[in-house]
Amino acid sequence: MLRVTVAETATEQRWTLEGRLVGPWVGELRTRWKERHRAQNGRTCTVDLSAVTFIDKGGQRLLRIMAREATQFIATSIYIKRVLDQWEPSGKRRLRKIIHCFFGALLGGVVAPLSLMQASRKSTLLAPSATHTPAVVGTRANPLGGKERQTC
Repeated sequence: MLRVTVAETATEQRWTLEGRLVGPWVGELRTRWKERHRAQNGRTCTVDLSAVTFIDKGGQRLLRIMAREATQFIATSIYIKRVLDQWEPSGKRRLRKIIHCFFGALLGGVVAPLSLMQASRKSTLLAPSATHTPAVVGTRANPLGGKERQTC
């Protein structure tokens, strides 16, 4: 069951939904939305979802349509906020996913082979040779050589 209340003022059209936004109630809300929202006349539109307990896929699609028409939503429950967060910034989420895939491919396809190539090059460069003798600068206690200082 879904209860829909529409309050209109000179500056706002406020829809208050209570119950479950599922099945046949989605179609009923869609019909009422098309009829009443067209007569908005430049007023802001707010849909209060504080008393909604469940939203099915059809209800989510309808809320997405409402959001495209510059509707603002009020949600207090964690569940409804999560439902709204899943689709509200879809363009940003899609862009973020593309960026992650790009950098993942870049790291996996370019950086990883380069680091492997550099590691193999370092191992050949750092391999000890028979003619190389390491230079001794200082001792373990004073690695820079020279006179040792005592500090108080």
